Amino acid sequence: MNQRARPTPRWLLAGALAGLAWGAATPLPAEPVVAGFSRFHATTPDAAGGRLLFNELGCAGCHGGDTGLPARRGPELANVTTRARAEWLEAFLANPEARHPGSTMPNLLAGRGPTEAGDIVHYLGTLKPKTAARPKPLRHMDATRGRELFHLRGCVACHGADAEAGPGEHPGAGPTSTTGRPPWPDLRAKYVLGTLAEFIRDPLKVRPDGRMPKVPLEEQDTVDIAAYLLGLSGSDGEEAPKLPAWTPDPARAERGRAAMQALHCAACHTVPGLSRPAQPIALVRADQGCLADRPPPQVPHYALGTAQRAALRSYLGTDKSLPSKQQRLTLTLQALQCLACHERDGRGGPEADRQAYFRGDHNLGDTGRLPPPLTGAGSKLQPAWLDRVLKGEATFRPYLETRMPVHGESVRPLAALFADVDRVADEPLPPGDVEAGRKLLGTQGGMNCITCHRWGERASLGIAGPDLSNLAQRLQPGWIRRYLIDPGAYRPGTLMPTFWPGGKSSNPEVLAGDTDRQIASILAFAREGQGLPEGFPAVTTREFELVPRERPIVLRTFLAAVGTHAILVGFPAGFHLAYDGQTGRPVLAWKGRFFDAYGTWFSRFAPFEKPLGDAVVSWPAPAVPASTVRCDGYRLDAAGVPTFLLTVDGVAVEDRFEATAQGLRRTLRWKAEALRPPTPAHPAGVTVTAEPAGTAGKLSYLYSW
Repeated sequence: MNQRARPTPRWLLAGALAGLAWGAATPLPAEPVVAGFSRFHATTPDAAGGRLLFNELGCAGCHGGDTGLPARRGPELANVTTRARAEWLEAFLANPEARHPGSTMPNLLAGRGPTEAGDIVHYLGTLKPKTAARPKPLRHMDATRGRELFHLRGCVACHGADAEAGPGEHPGAGPTSTTGRPPWPDLRAKYVLGTLAEFIRDPLKVRPDGRMPKVPLEEQDTVDIAAYLLGLSGSDGEEAPKLPAWTPDPARAERGRAAMQALHCAACHTVPGLSRPAQPIALVRADQGCLADRPPPQVPHYALGTAQRAALRSYLGTDKSLPSKQQRLTLTLQALQCLACHERDGRGGPEADRQAYFRGDHNLGDTGRLPPPLTGAGSKLQPAWLDRVLKGEATFRPYLETRMPVHGESVRPLAALFADVDRVADEPLPPGDVEAGRKLLGTQGGMNCITCHRWGERASLGIAGPDLSNLAQRLQPGWIRRYLIDPGAYRPGTLMPTFWPGGKSSNPEVLAGDTDRQIASILAFAREGQGLPEGFPAVTTREFELVPRERPIVLRTFLAAVGTHAILVGFPAGFHLAYDGQTGRPVLAWKGRFFDAYGTWFSRFAPFEKPLGDAVVSWPAPAVPASTVRCDGYRLDAAGVPTFLLTVDGVAVEDRFEATAQGLRRTLRWKAEALRPPTPAHPAGVTVTAEPAGTAGKLSYLYSW
């Protein structure tokens, strides 16, 4: 039976307590949270903030009008009763502010019959989704790992941090901040593990308006994050609660359909069988209806705050024509919470209480952990590249722990808006010399760029700076010139030095020191050059591919998904293993080619490598807490096969892997009287065959895939 792994975080407890308030005679109101308004407009409410609220609270859905911002739509409802508990939905519809404090969903049932919320849920239960939800195997969950992912992958930027998960160097960090944040309902009352994990995996399927974006995560990551948010312990996901069986009542469903039509629910939600209002609902005076200090029955109750009401009244009292492109861009960035991670023109960026959770490559300083500024982004990035980034089709900074999310259709106009607003009339660069560019990028009489920057598949010779091989695809020539002359003007504190201080080249030997021709030549080589900049070792990475032939190869390295203590074992049979020498557990296995040691052997700052082979499978995080396991190294037998030496709860355990023609055989041995039989986790996507142990204190498995 699953129990909470630890005391409920304060930010979850708040939702649970709010849920208890449902049904009370006078529930405490909670104003709807629009984070962009709270951060940038609440102190001095203005018409721009009112425009943002009019869009983000769904006012435009009923009252019409084009705010110039990405449309805010309610979530898809066709399969809502298979995502959330029916009893939670009924309680939420009856009083959204009490069940989900800060929700942007108004109370539409104020002053109506007490059973209408239940009738609506019964109608929603009769709807059929476009595609049936596919069942997800939940063999393993790890709430501790989920907590770490929540704080490092970017969720914390919008939702705030769990104070109990502070990173050490920032004690006291927590969910409280100077601005509002998207609120939480009582997640345990609403979701179960499978449905919350499915939502985290791809929120755009449910909320295509992109306000909750899709963060690139592995499937196991989403299960672990869901386990953390639900406060679950244990490791077997199949033991977690499931949605209870529930069948809608046809008579109540028909009444619910009629109620939803009368309430104009289709103005915000796509609901099969319901039509949107034929005409926009006329706006009344700015002190009446929804905006009244005490809204009357039969109108939506938003529990608006004083600043919110003032901003909306200001907007409604002005010209509501389309805003300028500058204002449209600014408000779009606020609506989509882009400024929770990025800074633009001195505003936004991670708030002080969340900055410590942005991690990356410490060798690069803040540049290696914080997302790049958006100041001048339209004059910096090629529009086609920016469009690919926004669609999630291109990534550039793999060293950032925070992941760039995908917002779907909501960001479609952004690339063009950035280009129009940030346009700079740069003088064109002169023609470049490709071979001069090769020299300038290199270390043999050049500017030593490859010391810090990788070039395509070749790692840099020093710290792991961004890839320069796609320079021409990514960046606009005028911006490249401005940046190379004064990098600090774009990003104060950057480690990037200038080799053209004040516009004068520090290298007079190439192209007679002509700054513009030198910069144009670097760009020309990135665009047209063949081969590599001068200074890389005259080898191809394939020359350092390790191929196990007669004996296993054991190598220590840095490996993505394993870390800095990875121990790789390559077997001649073609099955290979990555073991974590710090936590004492297997992490990855794969087939085919083994490993390329070029980066490990030749880079002064060894990069996090990846296996060369295919069909990579991974183990889930261990069920045994890491603090009870110690890895004491390994020993090799006469054939070169390693046995990893562990201490588990003070007892010596041997963990041996060997390859056969069918796969990897794993054998665990321990003193039978000293340790209860372990239940080791197995990698996902493999066939696990338990082999006869023969003796006590031994387990053996064959992994085939």
